[in-house]
Amino acid sequence: MKLAEWAEIQEIYKRSRRQPNKRLFKWANARRLWPMWAAFASTLLLVAFALWAMIHPALLPYAYMALLPWGLALYFTRLKGLRTMHAQAFDDHVIDRQSFHHRESTLCYAFFLESLRKQGYTAAKARELSAYSDLVGKPARPPLSQNLGFASLVAFMIAISTELIKSAEVFTSQGLAVVIIGVVALFIYWLVLDGIYSGAYQKAWIKRYLDMAAWDLEHSPECDDDVAQPCGSGLVPRTWA
Repeated sequence: MKLAEWAEIQEIYKRSRRQPNKRLFKWANARRLWPMWAAFASTLLLVAFALWAMIHPALLPYAYMALLPWGLALYFTRLKGLRTMHAQAFDDHVIDRQSFHHRESTLCYAFFLESLRKQGYTAAKARELSAYSDLVGKPARPPLSQNLGFASLVAFMIAISTELIKSAEVFTSQGLAVVIIGVVALFIYWLVLDGIYSGAYQKAWIKRYLDMAAWDLEHSPECDDDVAQPCGSGLVPRTWA
């Protein structure tokens, strides 16, 4: 059934999104990736410094100043770690030529394509599943903001929550330090866990990956080989450790 095939594609996609981080945080790779590990370890120092600044508010400006170099170090050392651990994928898909923002998504696509090839997917099957993706999921709902009663209730609750937070002692005396810790948590969540993915957003990524895979499966180097099978027949290329 098509739903079973779609469920399998979803699982392949989810594995491809998780795969880049798998080798980054293995203890065996700590020496090769020591700059990234050091950058992540500095998070504890930054949080400790922010907590210390709660006691000594004069240190808060320095804590804020430390956010930028900490964030840049974390982002670029992790990107360098991905390049180190997945060098073959970076070379095959010329990921270094992509913008910084798209490099990781291109790497995830490389793993997605590799899984499709291993499991024998063809270009025609990829196009078929891409077309089927338009039928999957619930129809789009109108935004809740169009419901006046619901929107008014949400606005009322936000206003009350804001006033309660403003009156809480921890925010009146150490609010800036709490903001720093919140920013640190959000940045790591975005960097490592890939932020918040809605079902519709995930489906759009799967559709894009399938469209790209259909092209790559049809125009893969194997198709130029006289003794190769027809294009998109599921030939297994070299794999990336």
